[in-house]
Formats: sequence, structure tokens, C-alpha cells
Amino acid sequence: MEPTAHPKGSYITMTALIQIIIALIVAGFLLWAVRQIIGLIPMDAWLKQVVDVVIMIAVVAIVLFYVLIPLLRMLPGALHF
Repeated sequence: MEPTAHPKGSYITMTALIQIIIALIVAGFLLWAVRQIIGLIPMDAWLKQVVDVVIMIAVVAIVLFYVLIPLLRMLPGALHF
């Protein structure tokens, strides 16, 4: 029996999964690293909290644009804009 070729969609899906895993690892590392650095800087507690919220919003934006939106575009019948 001759092996059948994988459809192109499975290659795209595998590539997307690898990109998603890499994006989540990078976002998690950035969040961890910035929180560690902010903890070392002497500043008021309210300012640290503001910086932490801004960093969290940036990480959520990374996850949104590099993970969630590409996943939604891969769904059949999804709107492509």
C-alpha cells in the first residue's frame, strides 16, 4: 500500500499550532521577566501596580493578535478581514 499525502490543511494547522505555542511561551516569559525587573526597581506601590496592569494589557494583546485571531480565522466559514 502506498502512503497518501497529507492534505495541505494539516500542514497549515501544524504550523499554526507551533506558532501559537511559541507566542504563548514568549508572552509568558515577557510577563515573568518584566514583573521580576519591576520588583527590583524602587518605586511606589501604586506605580508598580500601574506598570503591572500596562504589561498585562500588552501580554493580552500579544495573545489576542497572535493566538486567538489566527485560531478564529482557521475555523471553517470564518469571516476573513
